[in-house]
Amino acid sequence: MSFGIFLTVLAAGIIPLAANAEDTYLEATDTTWGVISSNDGFDKVLTIYKDGDNVGIDDFGDDITYTAEIQCSKKKLTFLVYSDPIGIYPATTFTSIDGYALAKIDAGKIVKYPYISMKDSSGIGFKTPKTVTTAILKGRKTFSFKIPSSIQNDTVANFSIGDMTSYVTKFKSLGCPLK
Repeated sequence: MSFGIFLTVLAAGIIPLAANAEDTYLEATDTTWGVISSNDGFDKVLTIYKDGDNVGIDDFGDDITYTAEIQCSKKKLTFLVYSDPIGIYPATTFTSIDGYALAKIDAGKIVKYPYISMKDSSGIGFKTPKTVTTAILKGRKTFSFKIPSSIQNDTVANFSIGDMTSYVTKFKSLGCPLK
C-alpha cells in the first residue's frame, strides 16, 4: 500500500463526516403555500409562505406585494405579514404591543389581533400567532388583514388559505401546533 493511499484511509477513518444541511424549497402557487425547510443537524426550521392575492400601490405608482409567512424554529411559532419593495411601516403605540391588525376570514366577522412591528418596518409579527393560525384554519377560502400604516394608506392584504391544512401535522411534530 502506498503512503498516499495509507494517509487517505487513515484520514477517512479519523476525520468525521461533515454535517449535511438538508434544505428544501418549494415555490408558492395560487393554491399552495411555498415551503422553505432546513435541518442543519442542530435545528429544524420550517417556513411556509403565501403571496398576497392583491397588490398595493406606492406614491410612485409601483406595485407593493404582500406575503404571509408562518415559521417554526426551536419550537417557537411566528406569523409575519410584510410587503415589498416598500415596507408596511405599521403605525405603533410604543408599548409592548405596537398595534392591532384587523382580520377577516372568508366572510366572517372582523377580529383584532395584536402585533409587534418588525425592526425594519417591513411588516408585522403577530403577538399570538397560534390564535391567528387557528382562526385561519377554520376558514375555507380566504383571509385578509388590515394593518394601520404610518406612511401609506392602511395596508389591506388578501390571501387564499390554499393547502394550509396539509402543514398542521408537520408543524405539530416540530413543536409548533397551528391549532
